[in-house]
Amino acid sequence: MIKSKYSTKQICQIFNVTRETLRHYERLGLLNPYINPDNGYREYSYWDVSTMVDILKYRSLGFSLSDTKDAIFDMDFPAIVNMLEAHTDYYTNLITKYQLLLDKAKRDFPYLRSAMNHIGEIHEADIVDLFYIPYTNKPSDENFPSMQTAFDNSQFFSTALCINGQNHGMECYGLITEKNFADFLKISNGIIIEKSRIVSQIIDVIGRDPIDETIASDFKSSITRMYSREFDTIYAILISRFYDKEKRYHQYYFVFSKLD
Repeated sequence: MIKSKYSTKQICQIFNVTRETLRHYERLGLLNPYINPDNGYREYSYWDVSTMVDILKYRSLGFSLSDTKDAIFDMDFPAIVNMLEAHTDYYTNLITKYQLLLDKAKRDFPYLRSAMNHIGEIHEADIVDLFYIPYTNKPSDENFPSMQTAFDNSQFFSTALCINGQNHGMECYGLITEKNFADFLKISNGIIIEKSRIVSQIIDVIGRDPIDETIASDFKSSITRMYSREFDTIYAILISRFYDKEKRYHQYYFVFSKLD
């Protein structure tokens, strides 16, 4: 019979954990070290070592401590297989998420690097389907759950404004992302900005004041003269905020309106 025993210090060193972590596992019933009656010291057996291995394995897979305890002590083999299968789905979803973020970064960074060289220039371009979620402080609003999900996944979103004759002030503000990102996050309530040809401009707002309708009106006036037509809605996406060498605060906005 294997009678190897380890002290608390040795277990902490082997597994790179703290004494409090071991005590916590003990309180949860995950570990049950022998307490030597002669000195009150805990002695960890081979069983405790193998249990620690399983704890760390299941925790690395994203299991809660409660699920970890169930997997080690209470579940039969089919139940463990089902749980691992569910976590396989979790990691598949996680891989998809980070692949989408990587794709986004590969598109965003070249654009950010070139933005400063094109301040004030008006361009035509094509955009993919976008998804805009207006800000709301009313839990009863249909967009409220979408806004919360967007905040929880802010790496996919940018601050944006939608300025038209129907809104003003904070009513203009919201969050924007590509629609395929919103679809991945299962966000359905919001405004779809369908892919189209747009006219756009990068503007530099100096100071900490948010973009206002005056700036959007300047852009609207410029493109109205250029295209000899009216533009109803202006979108503005915050792409960067920073200080320059003179300690002035800048906000770069990508402002656009649909041509289609």
